[in-house]
Amino acid sequence: METDVVQAVAQHAEETLGKEGFRYVSAVVANCKMLALDLEARGDEEAAHLDMEALTIAAYLHDISTATYGFQDHHIKSAELAVDFLRELDVPEERIRKVEQIILAHTTVVPAEQRRKVPLETRILYDADKLGRLSGLAVVTSLIEFGARYPNRAVTSEVLAAILRHIEERFVELYQSLNTAPARELARDKFGKTLAFLDGVIEHLSGATPV
Repeated sequence: METDVVQAVAQHAEETLGKEGFRYVSAVVANCKMLALDLEARGDEEAAHLDMEALTIAAYLHDISTATYGFQDHHIKSAELAVDFLRELDVPEERIRKVEQIILAHTTVVPAEQRRKVPLETRILYDADKLGRLSGLAVVTSLIEFGARYPNRAVTSEVLAAILRHIEERFVELYQSLNTAPARELARDKFGKTLAFLDGVIEHLSGATPV
């Protein structure tokens, strides 16, 4: 059952981020809970001591600054805004600092050999945030971003193939950066289908005419 603080945080996130933004962070919250439960079921010792409330609060607030300030260094600004809001709710300072640290670190890629040195809450939020990006929708989003960045650039089959290869490389890096076994297992099927799709499109474009 969610506490009054978590409910207040969720409401604040919805009001600040709007419908689409809140839908995304709600999915991240759901992913966090799913990963935490999976780790606990596997008998993970760290999962037995997981601070689920701090993780949930951080998940709701990890993108809170993007509605106003965009995504540039959003982990820093979102952490600042989260601290301010939680103090308004009279949340204990120790809990506030924990949430702040989770948000600050949620974009950081941690080398495999050092992952156990990072708090589990941070590792889970990183994975939960990234799971949604290993999908076909992420390909569409990347193409839209390219079009917005280079509106006057002609898109030939060669250019499109190069863009897709770059996206494929990013997908591989993203998949390899996942911290937890449950996240990697959940991503594997989705990841494999997306790579197969990209490979097929790239192969087709090798003999295509300009778009």
